[in-house]
Amino acid sequence: MNNITTIAKNTFKETIRDRILYAILAFAILFIASTVVFGSLSLGEDIKVIKDFGLAGIYIFSIIITIFLGVSLIYKEIEKNTLYLILSKPISKSQLIIGKYFGLLLSVTLTTLLMTAVYLIVVATKGGGFDAGSLLAVLLNLFEISIFISISILFSTLFTPLLGTIFSIIILYVGHSLDTLLRFADKSESISGYLVYPVYYLLPNLEKFNIRNLVVHGDMVSTPEYLLTILYAIIYSIILLSIAKISLEKEEL
Repeated sequence: MNNITTIAKNTFKETIRDRILYAILAFAILFIASTVVFGSLSLGEDIKVIKDFGLAGIYIFSIIITIFLGVSLIYKEIEKNTLYLILSKPISKSQLIIGKYFGLLLSVTLTTLLMTAVYLIVVATKGGGFDAGSLLAVLLNLFEISIFISISILFSTLFTPLLGTIFSIIILYVGHSLDTLLRFADKSESISGYLVYPVYYLLPNLEKFNIRNLVVHGDMVSTPEYLLTILYAIIYSIILLSIAKISLEKEEL
């Protein structure tokens, strides 16, 4: 645990100092604050518009931060040959992967909480009170992001940051379209319809984590469904990190 904690702390310090992180975070806060303007353009639906755009902004910018920081996390260690130095110490590849994972997760969680704080202030200022439901939506977002951190770390052991970013965006799009693809497969009698089923069960169903529309309209998912979604994220992340560890073992160190 000491090795994992040390790697996590170093990863957190490294990512939190990244200038790209601050640029994205500043733009995110500006966007969330500007939702007041979007709300003022609506006809009596200003709070709903602020919540809609605000929660979407928190999610989108959190994903952007995750992808930009995650896809180079292991790759740059390999490129700079610092991976040789790290693994020459009594540190296993599993500890390295897990430490990197929790370090980046801590960085993204911190930035997400900062965006959430700005969002809650904006909503309260506009008369929406304390938006507790949105905190549940943000929590599910963080569990979706935990999957994406695992994906980013896996890709950083396989591809360059550019390719990792492209593949991450593809998975993001497909992951939120799986339910639509499944409905297409159920109605289709062609071979392409049957090809959807493996994709549906192999790729992460990211739409499970999207309850933003429900929160905006004052609805919520049931507690068992909420907990099962969290369990789904934990299991999927463990699987992806295990694959990342296997991928890293193939590197000629």
